[in-house]
Amino acid sequence: MAFKYQKYWFPILVLTELISMQIYNITFIVETHIEKDWATYVDKELLPDVAKNVQQIDLLRVEFIEGVAPVEGTTFSMQFYCAEPEHLRWVKEIGHPLILQKLIRQFPKDWVAFASKLEFLKSYS
Repeated sequence: MAFKYQKYWFPILVLTELISMQIYNITFIVETHIEKDWATYVDKELLPDVAKNVQQIDLLRVEFIEGVAPVEGTTFSMQFYCAEPEHLRWVKEIGHPLILQKLIRQFPKDWVAFASKLEFLKSYS
């Protein structure tokens, strides 16, 4: 299978094998009374600045369906896509601490965060 609209036909398998995508994930649980202001600040001010240093950032709202005790507040996930090792290093050493520092200044309480690293393995369609 190849991309249909490319000038040159490259097999998808070759393209996916060349990309070693690491995804740095920061999950936040934000109390309901600051949720709207928190999400607006992250969307309009915080992430646009940070996005200049990585390939892509996704901001997601997480809803637990089953298997987890109900969580008070809203859960968000920031996913930083890092195709280059230096992007991942930047997120871990500079980006993540910077995000937490700016959030603490703006919202000194009523939220918690934890980080995890994901490795892209394969897409299915």
